[in-house]
Amino acid sequence: MVMCICFGLNHAAVTIPVAYGSSVYGGTVGNASNACLYGVCMLSALFLGPLFTNSLGPKNALVLGMLFYCIYVFLFAIGLNFVDDFGEDGCGAGLSFGEDGFGDKCPQALAWICAVGGGILGGLGAGSLWTAQGAFFGAICEEISDATGTTLGILTAQLSSTFAIIFLGQECLWKVLFTLLTKYAELEFLVAFLIYGALASLATVGMFFGKDARPKVSATAQPLCAKASAALNLWSDPKIWLVSGNNITFGFCAAYLNGYVNANYTSKNPTLGKDFLGFLGAIVALIATLSSKMYGILAEKMGTKVPIILTGSLCFLGIALLSLITAPSCDNVPPQFDANLQPVLLNGPACWGWGLVVFYVLQGLGRGVYESTNKAIFADFFPGEKSVGGFANCILQNTGSSTIGFIMGTFHVGKWDIIPLIIGAVATVPMLALATQMKQNESTVVAEN
Repeated sequence: MVMCICFGLNHAAVTIPVAYGSSVYGGTVGNASNACLYGVCMLSALFLGPLFTNSLGPKNALVLGMLFYCIYVFLFAIGLNFVDDFGEDGCGAGLSFGEDGFGDKCPQALAWICAVGGGILGGLGAGSLWTAQGAFFGAICEEISDATGTTLGILTAQLSSTFAIIFLGQECLWKVLFTLLTKYAELEFLVAFLIYGALASLATVGMFFGKDARPKVSATAQPLCAKASAALNLWSDPKIWLVSGNNITFGFCAAYLNGYVNANYTSKNPTLGKDFLGFLGAIVALIATLSSKMYGILAEKMGTKVPIILTGSLCFLGIALLSLITAPSCDNVPPQFDANLQPVLLNGPACWGWGLVVFYVLQGLGRGVYESTNKAIFADFFPGEKSVGGFANCILQNTGSSTIGFIMGTFHVGKWDIIPLIIGAVATVPMLALATQMKQNESTVVAEN
């Protein structure tokens, strides 16, 4: 419970900058910052996450990751001091470090440094944070299973949904509060992000005084290279790739929603706009919170997690397909302009008003699967000593796809970056079914021997 509460508060403070990056910094800087955050996290999860988790223990590795998250939020806030609004004459000579691709913000050089530098530090922390969280979760499930005789699969389904409720419920709460502070209390974004940096710091202190789930002494006999290669050691096992479908699809979808949709649909929506990004993020978290508990109950009753994973895939696929709709066109809306001061016609989802919320509803339903059932699957497939490497690969797969998605957004690929999203959504369930069959075959061989 201590881990869930502290982790949820700290992580909520980080997800808000991710969602607001392309709006308050502009598309180029915001996507570059997010690409660095996810890209460095991918590398960190591959090497530093297993190293820190095995060497320091899950709790202390969590604290280290949370500390880096705090620094990221503070740098994100400070960088807002160096972002100018796009004027009638563009960004103006000497005022910006290059014109922004989305045409509404003019970031200076220091804005780039704070946003991208903060993303790099946040990525370093994220790799340790999520790997340690998975190891912490897996250790708790195993201890309860040993003490009570309850099947590990049942416990992972129960506790993964419990974690998701506390974790996502807090994210919902803090995102709603952020919208209230910035839109209705008219607090500046800079001040609001500084407040959330302080809240993330408070959560870090709380986690520091908590207990560990698995003592670090259990793995200290290993050499450093063995600790750091825990994720790589599983690469020869085809199951680690076959269970990756939901991770990869969610990663591409998160990048698409926080990058392209937020900047091109939501921020330009006459009814919503960027002031409602925190509220929409809260909708995602709220739906994910409620659905994750439902998924846990259903998975336990059905005795299989495959139908739940299918539900998540269909939600992500729905987001991609909705993006292909180009009707209607916005009426009575002031013209939008790109970086070259050329008028841009708004149509499709940008003109749906509150109907645009359907993107966030589907994302919430899909994220509920990712945060609960999907992670329970990793705990089932890679228990015990393999849990560190298993969850390191889990975050590696997710952040790797998000990194690619944000890079595509940085280079203005447009909405066609939904192609890998569609492929991932279609391939997830067949891959999981094959992995499940392989696991059953392996269990049969072990039993016969």
